[in-house]
Amino acid sequence: MTAAIVRKMGAGLSFQDQGRVRENSWLNYGVAPAGAMDQYAAQAANTLVHNLPNDTIIEITLGSAEIEITADCWLAHTGGCASPQLPRNTARFVKKGETIQFHPNPHGVWSYLAIAGGWQADRYFGSTSRHERSDLGQAITPGSKLIALTSQHSTSSSADSRFLPVGDQRDYTSPPPLRLFRGPHANLFSEEDWRHLCTNEWPISSRSDRTGYRLTSSNKLAHEHSIHSTPTLVGSVQIPPSGEPIVTLNDGPTVGGYPILARVHPDDLSWLVQQHAHQTIRFKGLAHHT
Repeated sequence: MTAAIVRKMGAGLSFQDQGRVRENSWLNYGVAPAGAMDQYAAQAANTLVHNLPNDTIIEITLGSAEIEITADCWLAHTGGCASPQLPRNTARFVKKGETIQFHPNPHGVWSYLAIAGGWQADRYFGSTSRHERSDLGQAITPGSKLIALTSQHSTSSSADSRFLPVGDQRDYTSPPPLRLFRGPHANLFSEEDWRHLCTNEWPISSRSDRTGYRLTSSNKLAHEHSIHSTPTLVGSVQIPPSGEPIVTLNDGPTVGGYPILARVHPDDLSWLVQQHAHQTIRFKGLAHHT
């Protein structure tokens, strides 16, 4: 069932799910996991329309997108963008002919649009997630027809709106300190370097994207350490010679040549990725290694 048509792309729309996390062998061949940047918000959107956690959603970057609805359906919207027709953290029964607009918002970077039953998208290496740099996964372009996998929930009910519980909603403008495990090359750095990483504020660089978030600071972790290329997982905090950390993210390389001082706790990555350029984050060191 064709449920919607893309009228405006804005900064970007893409099909995503939980990524290629269940196909670990593909990492050995350099296939990045991709997947929703904010897994917490993506799963919340699926929950609002009674989907499974790994059903395909649409990820919206920054906003300025417009989608025309061509069939009655249940839609949910979570994440950072603003939408007058479908506010964040809500789901409602949407009628054919309505247009849903998404606008930039200081509350976050990435938003998610879920449809009851999930969006249909081609599957590659066990996932529908789009990886733009390798042209892997089905692309969304202006004029794309968006297809729902099922129409079983496309009827209204006595309750035509649903809301994410207030306690489950996140204010991305006030992130908590992000938990850090020591990384495989922590022994190359001093305890002072570790404390510096864990106690200073780190502004987000404007050169951040789905491959990684770069952090800036006047007090850098400059070094001259050299390592062989090593496996690099999502959340790895790499320290290039410039001393400005890079947090590897979903579309980033699977191997890297910079020492990995730390790794961000997987549950805290969704807080990190929703920060706009020049917003600051703080870390909190944990005792255990990863």
